Amino acid sequence: MKNSSKTDRKFMKIAIEEMLLSRSEHAQKPDPMVGTVLVDKSGKELGRAHRSIFTPGDHGEFSILEKVRPDIDPSGCTLYVTLEPCTERENPKKIPCAQRIVEKKIDRVVIGILDPNPKICGFGKSYLENYGIKVNFFDKDLVEEIRIWNKDFIDFMQNNKQKLEGSMSKLEDIELPSQEEQKPYSDATIKDFSNETIKKYMKYRSDISYTVPSKELWTFFRKNRYLVKGDKGDVPTLAGIVLFGKDPSIFIPEHRILAECFGGTPENGASTDKTIGNGKKNITGPLFEMTKTAEDFYKTHIRKVPLIKGFQRVDEELEYPKEVIREAIVNALVHRDYRLGGHISFQIFRDRIVIKNPGSILRPNTIERMNSFDVTPARRNPIIAEAAEKMMLMEKKGRGIPDMSDQLQKYGLRPPNFAYDGYLIVTLYGREKTPPEYRIQKEFRSSLTDRQLKILNFIWEQGRVNSEETTKKFDITRETANQDFRKLLKLGLIEKKGTGRATYYILGNI
Repeated sequence: MKNSSKTDRKFMKIAIEEMLLSRSEHAQKPDPMVGTVLVDKSGKELGRAHRSIFTPGDHGEFSILEKVRPDIDPSGCTLYVTLEPCTERENPKKIPCAQRIVEKKIDRVVIGILDPNPKICGFGKSYLENYGIKVNFFDKDLVEEIRIWNKDFIDFMQNNKQKLEGSMSKLEDIELPSQEEQKPYSDATIKDFSNETIKKYMKYRSDISYTVPSKELWTFFRKNRYLVKGDKGDVPTLAGIVLFGKDPSIFIPEHRILAECFGGTPENGASTDKTIGNGKKNITGPLFEMTKTAEDFYKTHIRKVPLIKGFQRVDEELEYPKEVIREAIVNALVHRDYRLGGHISFQIFRDRIVIKNPGSILRPNTIERMNSFDVTPARRNPIIAEAAEKMMLMEKKGRGIPDMSDQLQKYGLRPPNFAYDGYLIVTLYGREKTPPEYRIQKEFRSSLTDRQLKILNFIWEQGRVNSEETTKKFDITRETANQDFRKLLKLGLIEKKGTGRATYYILGNI
């Protein structure tokens, strides 16, 4: 900015003073010195922090928002920071500072210098501006002071610029939060909100208390971008309609889930004309209610199977854990791309469940990373996501997908699979598609050798096997094969059929 106000300059200087307290966490390379100050709308300082103030490597923005002042709502505040907020982290499971600033609804960010790291330089500023956050810069003389103190870091980045640029993503490949959820719907009014849904939401918000409806509530809704001011009064945004609309499909026809239950599998031609047991339902409404209705559809149409405890089947339970179904449904609703037409598809087959939602994978994540359950927290619709999190519908940032895999395996099922064909496709495999090694609880699998687990999978793949087939498959003697069979028989994992040379083995009651 040209000439900052005296107030701005005051906090710029404080940020630099704080910057000088920074500690480097690396011995082999220089780290930036970073200071940050949080200031409210009235110009009152709320807190300050610097790099590694509490823990080595903690960024200043993270420290001030999550550790120094986690007790306040920083929406509408100004953040002074000596270095451009990052858009990616070395540890992909950590949330980039620019994303954190957006989610905290900071109104304005005053930056000292752009990050000399070419993987971040300019991207942090663009990310913030893309989401409507005002960005200004420190005074020129203070910028030079920051550069002097960070000379080692700047020189290091310049010397490694070619190497860094070779590994960096292009600007157009970096996924910014969608602006679509802030889109106002001029045909809608606050009368299109469901007061009952808002009251349910309020029950989860112990930090606030508003009469429903009330002027104070609508002020809160504007602050959270569920409403915007229009020429003739408050206008609901897409986020507001999705979360609280009586019937969102009136304004957003694609906001629905088509739930279907089929008797067969995708391979045997299961199609929409073969649904079973009233197994087709169009689900719409507020996000909270859609989630519950989809869960109820699942509970009604999924079969019950015996749970595995150790090596034995016990009481029957729904084939898939309810928590995983909820997570998959909520992820589809929260992370779908509302710029695209098309509904969410929830299909129950005999051997799997398939959930499809319109939209690409949120970069920097890839299908490969998702299938290895190593994901970077990213949100296409952070306003909707934050509300879903408040309503206890979502796991902690970055934990949803890894937890899905863990829960499925604890339930005796294989991990989920992710694919993309214009829709993000999540496939949950049932007992029929799950190899025996997953059906046995982890603590009991350790009592089996790798070969014995492979023999179980071999029987599962073939349906039935004999000693000769097993000795050839695993290049072992008949006596070794028989020892393995005896162990598996004793544990009840397989059953012996026939006698003499006609003896063969099938899977047991697992």
